[in-house]
Amino acid sequence: LADERNLDFPLERAGEFMSAFLGALSKSPVAMDAERATGGADSGASGSTDPAQETDVPDQFQDLVWDLEKVGLRNWLRMDTGDLERFLPKGQLATLRLVPDGESAKANVEGQISLDADDVEVAKLMLRCAARGRADLLDFEAVDPYKLLHGLPAREVDEELAELPANQHVSDDVLGDLVDAHTARLRSRDGRAAPRMDEEWLGQGATIEEIYRKELDFYRTAGPVEWVEGDRGEYSWKWKQPPNTFWDPRNQVYVQERKGVDPTLNLKEMRQHLLDMTRMNGMVKSGRISYFRAIVIVGNGKGVYGFGIGFGNTPKEARADAAVKALQNLDYIDLDVGRMLVTPTRGVEYKHTATIIPRPIGRGIRANKKFLPVLYILGLDNCKVKFMHNKWFTRMRALKRALDGIMSRRTLANMTGKRYSLLIAPGDHWVHWPDRWFQEIRKPYDAKHEHARLVRKHTLHFKKRGNTIATALELRPGWRKENWIRWNSPLDRWLQYRRRNQPSSAFDAAYSKDVVPPAAAGGRGAMPKPFDGDGAP
Repeated sequence: LADERNLDFPLERAGEFMSAFLGALSKSPVAMDAERATGGADSGASGSTDPAQETDVPDQFQDLVWDLEKVGLRNWLRMDTGDLERFLPKGQLATLRLVPDGESAKANVEGQISLDADDVEVAKLMLRCAARGRADLLDFEAVDPYKLLHGLPAREVDEELAELPANQHVSDDVLGDLVDAHTARLRSRDGRAAPRMDEEWLGQGATIEEIYRKELDFYRTAGPVEWVEGDRGEYSWKWKQPPNTFWDPRNQVYVQERKGVDPTLNLKEMRQHLLDMTRMNGMVKSGRISYFRAIVIVGNGKGVYGFGIGFGNTPKEARADAAVKALQNLDYIDLDVGRMLVTPTRGVEYKHTATIIPRPIGRGIRANKKFLPVLYILGLDNCKVKFMHNKWFTRMRALKRALDGIMSRRTLANMTGKRYSLLIAPGDHWVHWPDRWFQEIRKPYDAKHEHARLVRKHTLHFKKRGNTIATALELRPGWRKENWIRWNSPLDRWLQYRRRNQPSSAFDAAYSKDVVPPAAAGGRGAMPKPFDGDGAP
């Protein structure tokens, strides 16, 4: 038998179950007593209830179940009450205090929240928005951050609510009555403290205050701006400062801070290689100046690398400055150690291109030998690298874009959700054996090929007739030159006939006077008559 705990709750029948549950409770003695106490004795005696009320509650419960499924609470009906209580936020609820009319709301004290008339109106507005499916106020144009920051015209919240369909279960008047009833209860118990909760239970999880502050900080700092609370409770916004920047009051912009070399970096593993050294000229107020520009790459040969562009009055100073800047801008290649690349990559910067094509394991690097120091410093292996054009200033950026496109199998597994072991590349399952292992095996095959090549060469060189066949393998049966006779002229056909039947002795010449070719009867393929002794046919 199937265990009920392993079966999903049928969400589509939630309303039906709620209707049956309410029907069972309506016939209990407690429900009848409550109905008599509210003045419904006549309807209870007759056993008839409002049909709209019977269908309204199950429909609302069905909508609640679908809404909970949207937020990831599909199996909340099967949840243990202990688990549900353990994950609930803990904390002493603050006491709500309603400020009388004409009195200004003071700052909230600990354990107490002061509410004025504006807060009551905001509560009614939020309930009306939630009833129409707009629980987040940021979805309205009036408080849209984009329109607020750019000063664009926007509609009021009430105008947008008027265009949305009203809730079929709860009207706006009912929601307003709920807020007014709660406000009346707050006025009636003004001055009385809320009952205290169990201190041991309060310390079992996160408090309501912590959750509230976390949500408030999230909405306050979400986006490119940050909202700051003033001394009188009002909020003003300012642009968020990007990380590692400082404010330049002259240009009114944030400027990137210069980074230093990481003190924990192991410089003993680093190697550098000079890519380019160029003499530069510039014009300043005092006249023309000359300096040097150096492009240097540093790396440890294990995927950590960096490019640097340095300037100096001498080549040595420019190279030292480029090396320091390369150490300040280190990057990492997402490689699989000991395995070939997953996919080829290509980087483009203007007309310069850099292409990295993976090769099977054991094939090594295939590139121009002047690029080998760069590839060794990068830690690349078993790949083919090609560059187009020769300007290192732009080629460096194209190469960096190609390196950024390299992804390891672990990264692809995290991106696609597939298992790491299922992501393989062509050539991962075999290793290329060196060619020197096959030299002894190839010797008899190479000797046979060399002998056939020499036979052909000698036959063609020492041949005596044009129709000599070089080797027996070149014979192609099925045609002869005589088969081309139908496309020749009559004179060519006669010459071919004479060559085939030319007399080789006096007896054959005398005998050939009375011989007539088989095709002498005429027609397109007919042969001419043989000549007689006088020269006439």
